[in-house]
Amino acid sequence: MAKNLLIVESPNKVDKIQSFLGKDWKVMASVGHIRELKKWGTELRLGVELDTMEPIYEIIKNKFRDQNTVVDKINEAANKATTIYLATDPDREGEAIAWHIAEVIENKKAKIKRITFNEITEEAVNEAIKKPTKIDMDLVKSQQARAILDKMIGFRLTALARSKVSAQSVGRVKSVVLSMIVDREEEIKKFKPDYWYTINGEVKKDVEIFNVDEKYSEKKYDKKADATKVLKTITGDMNFVEVKKTNRTIPAPKPLEMATFLMAMHSKYGVSNASATKAAQALYEKGLISYPRTDSTRISSKEFLNDVEKFITKHYKDLYAGMPDMKKGSQDAHEAIRPTKLKLLPETSKLRGNEKKAYELIWNRTVQSFMTPGKNLAIREIYEDNKNLFAVKKSFVIEPGFRAVEGIVSQEYDESKVKSLKVKKEKIDVKENQTNPPPRYNGASVIKKMKEEGIGRPSTYSHTTNGLVMYDYVIKEGSAFVPTELAYDVNDLILKKAKFNDIINIEYTANMENDLDKISTGSVDNVKLLKKFWKDFAKRVEVALEEIKPKPLVKTGKKCPGHDGEKCGKDLVFKRGRFGEFIACSNYPDCKHTEPLVKKPKPIEIKEDKHGSCPQCEGTLVARESKYGTMFIGCSNFPKCDYIMDKEDKTKEQTIEILLDLDIIDKEAAKKGKAIKKDKKTSKKK
Repeated sequence: MAKNLLIVESPNKVDKIQSFLGKDWKVMASVGHIRELKKWGTELRLGVELDTMEPIYEIIKNKFRDQNTVVDKINEAANKATTIYLATDPDREGEAIAWHIAEVIENKKAKIKRITFNEITEEAVNEAIKKPTKIDMDLVKSQQARAILDKMIGFRLTALARSKVSAQSVGRVKSVVLSMIVDREEEIKKFKPDYWYTINGEVKKDVEIFNVDEKYSEKKYDKKADATKVLKTITGDMNFVEVKKTNRTIPAPKPLEMATFLMAMHSKYGVSNASATKAAQALYEKGLISYPRTDSTRISSKEFLNDVEKFITKHYKDLYAGMPDMKKGSQDAHEAIRPTKLKLLPETSKLRGNEKKAYELIWNRTVQSFMTPGKNLAIREIYEDNKNLFAVKKSFVIEPGFRAVEGIVSQEYDESKVKSLKVKKEKIDVKENQTNPPPRYNGASVIKKMKEEGIGRPSTYSHTTNGLVMYDYVIKEGSAFVPTELAYDVNDLILKKAKFNDIINIEYTANMENDLDKISTGSVDNVKLLKKFWKDFAKRVEVALEEIKPKPLVKTGKKCPGHDGEKCGKDLVFKRGRFGEFIACSNYPDCKHTEPLVKKPKPIEIKEDKHGSCPQCEGTLVARESKYGTMFIGCSNFPKCDYIMDKEDKTKEQTIEILLDLDIIDKEAAKKGKAIKKDKKTSKKK
């Protein structure tokens, strides 16, 4: 019988932590939260006693998971233990989960201790066990306040949006981010470019020469005629004048926190916020990196600081710079994201896919943050042609500094080899330039803006941006977020018609985040904050529900055939539900006829003699279209059999090969490893 029970959140951590501990220990997982605010049977389904702001909880039970089973298993193990260690994640959510577990444990004789560790290593786990603490109730109250506040705003404004514009989800932070995206789109529409002209030439491939003024800055002409007049005087014989040198220092980057990690994964690899978050969590659970949901750039592990100094000194000689400039975050229970052991190099990690990209990024950035700055020499070689000055820009690495991690080495610039140029006259021309509109937000830039403005926290970044796509508020053009018609409808309803612009805005949301942080330190009372908010907000929602008229439904031009054998004949209209747009009868709820907006093509059967059968059940393999318009190969016995061929990287090439053989997918897409349906028309929403 295990005397000690240790409970973590994720099942993926269990085996690794169990391997660190002896036979007197049992490690098990809560599988995330075990309780949630109760919906049914509470006022407005908020799960709160509104007079006292006391939360009302229930065990999570839905079609995805029944936590009653988990609670039963926890109590079964807890009844056999003398000491119970709650080792949920070291943040606000983790503290709340620990409290919920303590609340449902039936064995009141057992000692309950709270422990946290920032990395899943044997040293970190054992050190945490030696220094147990109590559950921090201020952190729990902060999480409760956030959950209640999000539910108040989310449930009530969603009810408003659902009844008026058929939207499915409105959130406290998500709506602010949506407003940012809509505002940016309006800026782009209203943007009027300014034009100017320059004179540019090509010395050789990727080397440009350009007209400069007496200060050696690029010369800009307001009128094309003025630039053309100068162009006619140019011969192409460029006489060398001098070299203008500028030394530039490139500072080493800071260690990664969640926002900068997500931005870098998107910018460098094009990985979505959701996929990057998933990869980081997997690395943490494997014990390879420290806890990722952090907004701190400090590193405090003495063992790691000692290791990184030795590593850099050994491999990069005199490039070690010491402790970088680090800052604490608002939730500073943990460090920046870093590797747990530097000796595991990215190239020898045996990781694959996004996990490999994430680990390489984290490892490189951590080592670089302790290294010396880089130094570059910026060169402008100045030439003269018929009293017109021209310049060629060049850049040389003088000292690689932290960039040595990426294989960058120093370069030499030999000024003695600079001489006059001969540029073909036909290679020199007048170029029209214009200012560009502000760029649309993407997965990286929207998180950068959220971080700058102080809205959201590390654990909410991915959830927020993912929700915008999930609920049809934005579509992606490349990596850019483009607001849909629904986004405009919701934004107009919430901010203008219902006039919640004093709540759904950047400043208010940032201040609320600060207040939630203050609750976690005990300096703000959570009940007073919630009561003050609800008193005004509740009345305003009721007024909006009563006074604002719903947006008229758009008719399809067809009549309803009826439902369950009953003829109808009323107009069919376009509606929007949880899973997107669909067609329904305007006489709902009396008639419940619905049909999909676009009917999916039937699965295409794949010949067994050539490509085999389902490896799981011997059923027939078929090609199907996913909800994203891509093709995949699965079993015809779905949902009884859930086999999908391209779930594993090793079969993805085979999937592409089969779909090409059947002439289903586009060949250009196949070259990029994508299974995009042939001749598919991409519809863009207004």
